[in-house]
Amino acid sequence: MMTEKINSEIKFIKQGIGSWISEHTEVTAVSADTVEVATTEIDAYGDTIYCFVKKCRNKFQISDEGRILFKLDPGQLDTELYQTAEEIALGVGFDFAEDDCSISVVTTRENLVQAIVKLAQLQLAISYLG
Repeated sequence: MMTEKINSEIKFIKQGIGSWISEHTEVTAVSADTVEVATTEIDAYGDTIYCFVKKCRNKFQISDEGRILFKLDPGQLDTELYQTAEEIALGVGFDFAEDDCSISVVTTRENLVQAIVKLAQLQLAISYLG
């Protein structure tokens, strides 16, 4: 009897979390092949974290478009910050483009949402380096 009740509560909580995140995540088309995702994550500066999803053939590229590092150091003067951010990004399986300091990953449709969430969490962590 108690197991049924707790399982019911667990199910209710999980559904509630999913619904809340869905209701508080904004997704906007910015071009024919790219959408902007305003996530529920808030960075160290109190700003919403964004991810950009671009359709590339039958895969998707999820990127921050270099925004998190630009926010932390717009003049690109702190080379240690950039090196640390690159090491963190690469260490968790993301790509780092030195030309625009963007963090990204290419994934399948099946792993798209997971990649968006992980990139948002990565940006959150990096925001505290500044």
